[in-house]
Amino acid sequence: MRNIIKSDFYKLKKSKAFWICIVLCVIFGVFAVVAFQANIQRDLSSHNPADHDYLQAVELTKVTSGVWGLQQFLPLNFNTLFVGVFIAIFVTSEFVYGTIKNTLSRGADRAKVFFSKLLVCGTAAVIMQILFIAALLAAGAAVWGFDTQGISTAGSMVRVLLSQILVIISFTVLFTSIATAIRSNGGSIATNILCATMISTFFNALNMLFNYKIAVNDYWIGGVVDKLANFTPAPGDILHGILVVLAWGVVSLLVGTALFKKQDVK
Repeated sequence: MRNIIKSDFYKLKKSKAFWICIVLCVIFGVFAVVAFQANIQRDLSSHNPADHDYLQAVELTKVTSGVWGLQQFLPLNFNTLFVGVFIAIFVTSEFVYGTIKNTLSRGADRAKVFFSKLLVCGTAAVIMQILFIAALLAAGAAVWGFDTQGISTAGSMVRVLLSQILVIISFTVLFTSIATAIRSNGGSIATNILCATMISTFFNALNMLFNYKIAVNDYWIGGVVDKLANFTPAPGDILHGILVVLAWGVVSLLVGTALFKKQDVK
């Protein structure tokens, strides 16, 4: 087991996709703040009190801060998208080049191989998550101030950070399970991108279809990110969000492990 993990971490260190996705996480964290501020400045330039965009921009200047930006931009799942793409490339490359077959032919236990992939991909995902959050906070603090409205505390900051790490770990299990099940580079990337970006949109459409009587999106990992990223959450939101995230993580783990054990490796 130790040798498998050591080998996977060595591959992670050498992975170009990993380093590229790390850079993109930082760039998009900064870009989100800069682009939003540029939009505010454009709307303010009209100086027209009767203009709706101008009035909205004025209101935004009263609430924007680094902490506010974290709440607004985390649910957009930019970082989750890059995590999904990286995991798809990292995991499926083993099947594409046949290295996974060599590992299994030496008698390695499939469960241990799968858990090794999870451990390494989870480590990479947490690094990306932390850097994305740090980029958002740093850029937001530089442009708007860290927490001009005083909405965060040390405790709430730790809670938000830990909950977002839990979210990305759950996504990691799902993405890894998808990649090991599909095993093709393109198919895994496409599916992971859909999970990171489009599932919430689809579930919100279902919400409208059911006239908002069934909040389907509230039971999806990406659908509870905004609740877990909120520094002043409504009662029950945190518990609900954590339970949803844990449920998806556990189910993905069980399904992914079972599929990897049963499928033939060619």
